[in-house]
Amino acid sequence: MSTRINPQSSNIIGEVNQDSIIESGYKFHHGHVQKVVLDATDLNSFGYPVYGAPSDVSQCILLSPTDSEDINLPSDYVKKFYLAQPLLRGFADSISRGDGVLYTQIGSVFFYLGPLNTLNNPNYSPDHLYNPNLNPNRIVLDDRKDDENGYNINFIKRAINKVNKVKNILLDRPYDTGIGETGSDAEVESNVSDLTLEGRHGNSIQLGYRFINPYSIIKNNNLNGNNGSIIGMLSLGRIPDYFDNYNLLSSDRRIGGGLEKLPFPNTGNEYKYPGFFIGHGNDAGTNTFNMSFGRIEETAEQQTDFDQIIMFSDRITFDAQNNDFTVSAFRNINFGAGENVTITNKGFSVIESQNIYIGKEAKNKAQPMVLGDELRILLLEIMTILQDSRALVQGVPIPLYDNNSAPLFTRIQSVINRLQPRDIDENTNLPIPNSGGQTKFLSQYHYLEQNVRGQEWRLIYLRS
Repeated sequence: MSTRINPQSSNIIGEVNQDSIIESGYKFHHGHVQKVVLDATDLNSFGYPVYGAPSDVSQCILLSPTDSEDINLPSDYVKKFYLAQPLLRGFADSISRGDGVLYTQIGSVFFYLGPLNTLNNPNYSPDHLYNPNLNPNRIVLDDRKDDENGYNINFIKRAINKVNKVKNILLDRPYDTGIGETGSDAEVESNVSDLTLEGRHGNSIQLGYRFINPYSIIKNNNLNGNNGSIIGMLSLGRIPDYFDNYNLLSSDRRIGGGLEKLPFPNTGNEYKYPGFFIGHGNDAGTNTFNMSFGRIEETAEQQTDFDQIIMFSDRITFDAQNNDFTVSAFRNINFGAGENVTITNKGFSVIESQNIYIGKEAKNKAQPMVLGDELRILLLEIMTILQDSRALVQGVPIPLYDNNSAPLFTRIQSVINRLQPRDIDENTNLPIPNSGGQTKFLSQYHYLEQNVRGQEWRLIYLRS
């Protein structure tokens, strides 16, 4: 939509006389937000006809103009507020009564951009042109519920700072890169801010970079010293370089605090289990969490640690509702808790590992675990030897008796009965639970691997 300017008034000083020029027909005007529409029921409560609105009215507004220049509106529009919808598809900023906006009319539809960032504050941006006495539509406004800036008195104003990019010379100019001394005009003039998307109450998405290394940070409830919930994707630098006062994982922090309060042994107080930091038991160099991962090295050639993700909050839940939840690591997987770790599942559990140690000191392999069936066989052999034993009286073998002169055969046989093997299922060739003897020390639910892995591995290697 364009208009042709009258040639008689198109002369411009210093330029060749023009017959005519084309001027855009779309002009933006300043408006004051009176109502914010969340759904169609809001329009009914505002007294606005739903048939004059788009099918989806989310984030539409009712606004009043603060100027009437070049506005040619039918008389119907003059009698009420203008219904305007967001100009950009797929993106609309948080809008509130009392905000200032820019709006335009294209065809019969009003569109708006805003709210205007009057105070450069994500929470509070009052209309700086608000004037309750300005009423171009000549309608009676009820402003008794508004504050002096036009915001509704129910609007929650909070002291929230805009997301910023804190200068970090080590990250911004690693390996002695950069032009000019730190703080010089050349250095300051090279500043580049982040791309940010901010809500009104301490939630934001921040896309930025250090040197040539990008980072993406999502924050929620991050204000007044509270970290809230954060997901950070970093490609250069340590975690503490991006998040103040974050120097320990939560389980390490709790265990470290507990270690300081433990009573000394042999002092009359009960000595409590101290707990250990995450990674305890791994090989040297990987037995603690590396908070310095990504730190700046002296030269670019020495820099080998780059990308990492940090996510923290008061509570985190992962829930794969219809398929697998998979965790994979090229090196170690470490779990730590300030209290307990529980693993619960409805099916079976398999831990496949070269070696399994319960407790770090078990790595010296001084106390191996016992294979139940092997122990049963050994005990059965011992009891069989006792049952077959005889005493010699004048060269004649006689059964063994206890101290009450009762034969031991019956008691030995009872133990032998409880050491009998379980029945084998012909189809699966596996032991049938709760079958055969009454060997109660054999678990029906927990099993250990037999000592045949070395032979299986050798067969695999030979075949390959």
